[in-house]
Amino acid sequence: MTDYYPMNGTAPDSPASLFENRIGLAEADQDEAHDAERVDVFEGTVLAVVDDIDTATPFSVSDQYNSADSAESGESDDLPSTLSWAAPDRVSGQRAPIIPPWLRSAEARKAAARQALSAVGYHTAFHAVRTPVYTVKTLGYSVVGCGRMTGRVTRWVRAEEGNYELRQKAAETNDAYTWQALNKIRERESRGRMWGLALATAATLIVVAILAVTGILAPVLWAGLAALVVVTARAGRPADKPILGRVATGRRFTKLTGDLVRNSLVSLAVRGITAPEQIEFCHPGIHRDGPGWLARVNLPEGVTSVKVLERRDGLASALRIPVDQVWPSAGPDHPGQLDLWVGYQPASEMGQPTWSLAAENAHTSFFEPAEFSSDERGRPIETTLFQRSFLIGGQPGSGKSYAGRALIAIAMLDPTCELKIAEFKGTGDFLDLEPLCSTYVVGVDDEALDQGVAIGRWLVSEAEKRGKRILAARKRGEAPQGKVTPELAAKPGSGLHPVCVVIDEAHELFLYSPDAASDFERAIKRLRALGICVILATQIPDKASLPPGITRCVTNRWCLSVAGQVENDMILGTGAYKRGLTGTVYRPVYDAGWGCMTGGASPVAARSQFPADDVWDSMVARATSLRGGVAVGAPIETAPARDLLADLTEVAAPNGQHWDTAAEALTENWPDAYTHLTAAALSDMARTAGLVSVNVKVAGAVRKGYRRADLNKLRADRDAEAQTETPKEG
Repeated sequence: MTDYYPMNGTAPDSPASLFENRIGLAEADQDEAHDAERVDVFEGTVLAVVDDIDTATPFSVSDQYNSADSAESGESDDLPSTLSWAAPDRVSGQRAPIIPPWLRSAEARKAAARQALSAVGYHTAFHAVRTPVYTVKTLGYSVVGCGRMTGRVTRWVRAEEGNYELRQKAAETNDAYTWQALNKIRERESRGRMWGLALATAATLIVVAILAVTGILAPVLWAGLAALVVVTARAGRPADKPILGRVATGRRFTKLTGDLVRNSLVSLAVRGITAPEQIEFCHPGIHRDGPGWLARVNLPEGVTSVKVLERRDGLASALRIPVDQVWPSAGPDHPGQLDLWVGYQPASEMGQPTWSLAAENAHTSFFEPAEFSSDERGRPIETTLFQRSFLIGGQPGSGKSYAGRALIAIAMLDPTCELKIAEFKGTGDFLDLEPLCSTYVVGVDDEALDQGVAIGRWLVSEAEKRGKRILAARKRGEAPQGKVTPELAAKPGSGLHPVCVVIDEAHELFLYSPDAASDFERAIKRLRALGICVILATQIPDKASLPPGITRCVTNRWCLSVAGQVENDMILGTGAYKRGLTGTVYRPVYDAGWGCMTGGASPVAARSQFPADDVWDSMVARATSLRGGVAVGAPIETAPARDLLADLTEVAAPNGQHWDTAAEALTENWPDAYTHLTAAALSDMARTAGLVSVNVKVAGAVRKGYRRADLNKLRADRDAEAQTETPKEG
């Protein structure tokens, strides 16, 4: 018997203590062993109500192996017990829904109705236009069928086929006695069948006479004649030439079945899946789910769902349907569980649900959920920008720009939200949004990248300012949770209005300036509660172009099509691939916009909205109108370039200076040029300029820094080189 611990209690220290403390055990009569019910009680708490399993009931392969092992060892079989119907939620903690989920969702009901009406309408129209051809074929085949059926009835009445082979053998051996005996048997059977046929004919004539007297002979006669034509046509048509035309030329797929799922998984040749019986279906089995079918299965022990996800193409081949009609994903309970969703039709033919933000009067709020994508079943996916940051990653052609646009749409339709966009692809993918932006950067040259670096410095500085404003507001009781509220953001002069910062092709910026990567990492860690959302998009996820610190801090990660496990885990986090969260199943270009997103209630396959050009243009025009044609916020002023060596000379002591002291002095004297400069960053900058880092004794302390003599020599050499080059240019 299996013991179950109380849901809301503590487990006993050991099985022995459980047995000793069990104070109640009720069993039915031994004669009714198959219906026995047992109540396990531990210290006054009902553990479970269990029914004994009938030993004749089939059980899993693993149970068979366990029984065999126990038989060999001499131990008694301990068949598992199952919870009774009285407590169906004791195992999983959830009750099965009374109404199926697809019936409770308006979108799912509409999708099912559309599918049914579409199928009925198409089949009706298809066959209606071919009715003349069907009529000619039916009449032609009925003539042939009438002759065939007449011959069959004649042979049956004569009883020629009953012992024909025996009579033929007797004739071949000149056995006249046997042949006559067999022929008498045939004649006897034939006379009975003739009488039967005569009686049937007489009964038919009597029925016809009665119908003629009652006056309903004509309609019945026509109905009977039509039925006779159909039957004779079926008997007369060739086996390879059906009367009705085929609606589809491919393999007919009407619904997902258990055998189809099992055989398809076995055909993948995944190690560990060798027989259909190894695949176990979970409650409620294969069922409708939105515009398709969902099968949740448990794979054999030791097989993870990611092994099947890697073979999406093979799964589609086994089901004989297009790849974008098959959507496998990891199940919710354990790594060996697989959710297989198959649509009524391919995603490329299903289209995408109408975007709610495309409505003529649609507007959003930075603090409220808004739709930006849909899942494979056509259900809208929503998110908020407040308290969130986003990382979008994928190889070229995966749809990163439009995924970013879908999120930007939430920000631009909030008239209080400031937009800052930097696009380092250089092609102007977001050029139509420039009028809405307080800062817009495009290009891959040093000037554009320097502006990107300035955005990172601005984020760090803005985080400092907003932190002080939130602190003051909290002291006044206006920010009880220490976060920006919609009321604070809308308050004039608060300096806490929402901001959305978008960096496209972020790897270009982070490779150009490691300081920028450090600034963004520091800012993302603090901006969650300060009303600023950062959206990063990259196609090269590695340690240099996408620092792990940023990946760890981002709340929402959206992995579009990637080539392999390493890139996948760089975006979604270490171990994501092994948990079945992967973007490797998506194909660039063909599955553009599709990706795996984490950060919500649960990981989900998300397809970014991809509106038509005219729809998007109308959304941009509406956003411009909501803002009164004026961009929210002020542009970031890029500080003029300074001479680092000259500034280091300015803050140096007679013999040099320590890096930490110099960094503080530079930040204090020129804050616009040296925002939040650290000793390590200053050392790197100086080393790039040719100034070596050495141990320097200043004010009695020896720490890493630079010597004034080295600095003066470096400046003199630079000036001399500049003077030498000037005459040559002249």
